[in-house]
Amino acid sequence: MSMVQEIKTNVGGLSEALLSRYSGPCPRYTSYPTADRFSALDGVRPWAALQDIRSLSLYVHIPFCRSLCYFCACNKVITQQYGLASSYLDHLLQEAQWYRDKVARVPVTQLHLGGGTPTFLNDADLRRLMEGLGEVFELNPGDGVEYSIEADPRTLEPETLDTLRELGFNRLSLGIQDFDAEVQRSINRICSADQVGALTAAARERGFASISYDLIYGLPQQNLDTLQRTLDRVLALQPDRIALYHYAHLPHRFKAQRLIDTDLIPPAAEKIAMQLAAVEHLVRAGYAFLGMDHFARSGDELAIAADTGRLQRNFQGYTLMPADALVGLGASAISYSRSGFWQNLHRLKEYARAIGERGYAACRGWLLSEEDRLRQRVISELMCRLRLDKGEVERCMGTPFAEYFHEELERLQPMFDDGLIYQNDKAIVVTEQGRWFVRNVASAFDSYLHNQPTQAQYSRVL
Repeated sequence: MSMVQEIKTNVGGLSEALLSRYSGPCPRYTSYPTADRFSALDGVRPWAALQDIRSLSLYVHIPFCRSLCYFCACNKVITQQYGLASSYLDHLLQEAQWYRDKVARVPVTQLHLGGGTPTFLNDADLRRLMEGLGEVFELNPGDGVEYSIEADPRTLEPETLDTLRELGFNRLSLGIQDFDAEVQRSINRICSADQVGALTAAARERGFASISYDLIYGLPQQNLDTLQRTLDRVLALQPDRIALYHYAHLPHRFKAQRLIDTDLIPPAAEKIAMQLAAVEHLVRAGYAFLGMDHFARSGDELAIAADTGRLQRNFQGYTLMPADALVGLGASAISYSRSGFWQNLHRLKEYARAIGERGYAACRGWLLSEEDRLRQRVISELMCRLRLDKGEVERCMGTPFAEYFHEELERLQPMFDDGLIYQNDKAIVVTEQGRWFVRNVASAFDSYLHNQPTQAQYSRVL
């Protein structure tokens, strides 16, 4: 009997046959169309719609890290030369100024600093960043908005937590990945549970409203037992939210992953078993499984939003702070308005050159059609609410649902047959078992995925 068979009765009866049909690569749908579809702007200006908004989300990409983690697939720069970060910040704030006359002065309901390691910036530059953003955007920190930052617990000092709270940050995301010593050595990221626990306690003492841990399964040297021990240590620290990601080994795309011994990576069946066991363990401990990789403690705002149908999704994953538009600042950052998407140049030198020459660094994007917006809404409803109201969709398109989406319903038929979804006259509903495969359900409505080939390599569902 395989590992999957041993535990399947505890996770809703998922069979190996079911897993083999649906656990392959599939888009994550942080956007629709997905970013691999973006093309050269060629005069298209999707940011024009930024004047017609009532709320705004900001994303700031800080790509610097002090050391290399072998598993990482982020847009990053490994350096000990702080001058690079200071110079980069100059360009980033110049880019922010470019938006001064292009975006309506509306409240920023969500601000996220990602990376790399945003806390690579020293306290003085964190203040300089927030002051510069405040000159252009309406920053009003408080309980009614979400200001979050990703941090490396190996290097984050309590004094920086004081600075972050002073600047209005109320949510902290700590990259842990795994607590097992052998796993940590194999990915070059050594960090003890005691270190994370002390930092978590310090953040709570300073009033951070929510603390999230990032974990990864499928790492080299990892197995069911080591992952179980990591989860036990995590649960003892009681983070408010947990993201449990699948490690995708793509060394041809990410050079750092070439440093990983592939013989130490667990086989596919064991990785599936790890995720199934981890989800069961977290749910038993009182965490709501929001879908895909995300969990929240009962009583957390995200868990409540999921229960009440208010969950939203953007490039940072699930959120409850929806905004009319997103402005992304920094190398490779993606922005969004009702008109469409635009993405910045990826490499730092190219990004800096573009900012210096023209004030902005957007190089590719997508202008949304009405058809795109319809499918965007359908995919969002399925992924966030696990339910699609046929009547609402029919009112948008003026055509009977079954007639308009007859090809999509054909694609969904195997999932109906397998009990992952069901439908009646009013709605299509994702079942409890179907939560595991909501990306597959959503992909049935992705017209580009089925009609236009792509070179993109999507992560696996399980």
